[in-house]
Amino acid sequence: MRAVGLVFCVAALAIVASRALAYPDGSEALESRLLARMGPETRAWIQKEGDKLASAHVFSGETARSAAYQYGASGPGLDALAFLVLMRAERDADASVRGVAVNDMSAAESRQDERQSQMRNGQITYAQQAQKSGSMQVVEEANAKPSVSLLPNPSGQPTQPFTLRTGVPTSGSPPPPGIALQDAMDRESQFDDLVADAMKPLTPAAEAAVPAMP
Repeated sequence: MRAVGLVFCVAALAIVASRALAYPDGSEALESRLLARMGPETRAWIQKEGDKLASAHVFSGETARSAAYQYGASGPGLDALAFLVLMRAERDADASVRGVAVNDMSAAESRQDERQSQMRNGQITYAQQAQKSGSMQVVEEANAKPSVSLLPNPSGQPTQPFTLRTGVPTSGSPPPPGIALQDAMDRESQFDDLVADAMKPLTPAAEAAVPAMP
């Protein structure tokens, strides 16, 4: 059973990773060509702004363009920096998807191991009970039952019925699994769309006009 679960986890992780790494066509090649024109200072700035954008609650292509403008870029250089920042943010979003997927799968394996352990313990307990004599089981069942007083209640207040406590909460149920992963994948998809939009102004002529930056 554990081997089947492990195969499922590996397959699911492969599906998530392949989806997360599906960048827009030509985006990685364009990124490589533009980064070749950027010096260490600009590369460090792109990484910082991309990381910040990836962790923002609200993000858009205009956010990246505004950061590039404040950095001093203009024209094709502004378009190039905005694209590179969004590309960096999408890579961060991809890494987040894979990280959440791994955590969710590890938690699923732990729950599966716990269920199997409970089943084994239950089987052992059942086998032990089956070995006991019928009279011993009757005595134990009698001892386990709560005692009920048949005397009248002197206070005159109605007695509370006996309630079996199961330890299972009746409210505050946790959210269904997979929500965090779905949110991460949605963010990655949004960055994918933003990168595709940011590529449009970077025609071959505009790309050739992108200046070198320190």
